[in-house]
Amino acid sequence: MRHALGYATTVVAALCWGASGVSADYLMEHHGIELSLISFFRMFTAGILTLGFALARARRVTPQHRALVSSARNWRTLVVYALFGLAACQISYMEVIRASNAGTGTVLQYLGLILIVVWVCLSHRRWPRASEAIAILLALTGTFLLSTHGSLDTLTLTPTTLAWGAIAALTLATYTLLPARLIAAYGAELVVGYGLLIAGAGVGLAGRVWRYSITWTPDVIVAMTVTVVLGTAVAFTAYLWGVDRIGPVRASLVGSLEPIAATGLSALVMGTSYTVIDLVGILLIVGAVVSISVVDLIRARRAGQ
Repeated sequence: MRHALGYATTVVAALCWGASGVSADYLMEHHGIELSLISFFRMFTAGILTLGFALARARRVTPQHRALVSSARNWRTLVVYALFGLAACQISYMEVIRASNAGTGTVLQYLGLILIVVWVCLSHRRWPRASEAIAILLALTGTFLLSTHGSLDTLTLTPTTLAWGAIAALTLATYTLLPARLIAAYGAELVVGYGLLIAGAGVGLAGRVWRYSITWTPDVIVAMTVTVVLGTAVAFTAYLWGVDRIGPVRASLVGSLEPIAATGLSALVMGTSYTVIDLVGILLIVGAVVSISVVDLIRARRAGQ
């Protein structure tokens, strides 16, 4: 029962993340809402909800919480993580969605997981293992098909889309690697909660979001709720529950459903059309991510024997 609940909550997290990108795409395309305003609402509100959840669950400010906020070194790391990890990842992700669509944007961003593999190989001064080399090859082939449809003479994705996609992938890797020390010491909820607050405030100030207004029609309220509440606070909390019940490796494997969910919802809600070659490219990139997770799962099982 514990494992079944873990898998279910992780699937919910992946679906919520996928829906979040589609909702943001809807808000920008159909209502012209500035992406910095969406990002501010999403991160700042989610930061409040995440920290509120952590405090409500602990029913007090824990010693771990006090230790996190009482160290100047921790605050420096939090600010770097928030601005160059969370905020940069969020803005670049929104930009690639605006330049293309939610499905393509999510898939291109997921290439960041391949960059993490490359970084690990470089930092440990080793060649990629066979499984890692296969994943890199799958990801590169998928990106090539998605951006050119197999012809070097054509470019089906605009240079702007590819540029923002590359930045989104890089910032996803940065966002994943930067807080590793803090998360290991203080837990993901507190670190990400404070990171989201700082990132949201930074985006709000830099984007001067007070200049913009939102007409709160029913569909805008629904889309903003999906983007802010479901796509960030609920998704993150559900993913943490999943990690707690089935472990990080299995959770990351199930989390690979996100780009598939974003692609499907983008076609269903936004009417985005994909060619067969597009779908093959998307599946190759998702397959690269899944293959890494499967290999990690096998290694984890062997280590536990």
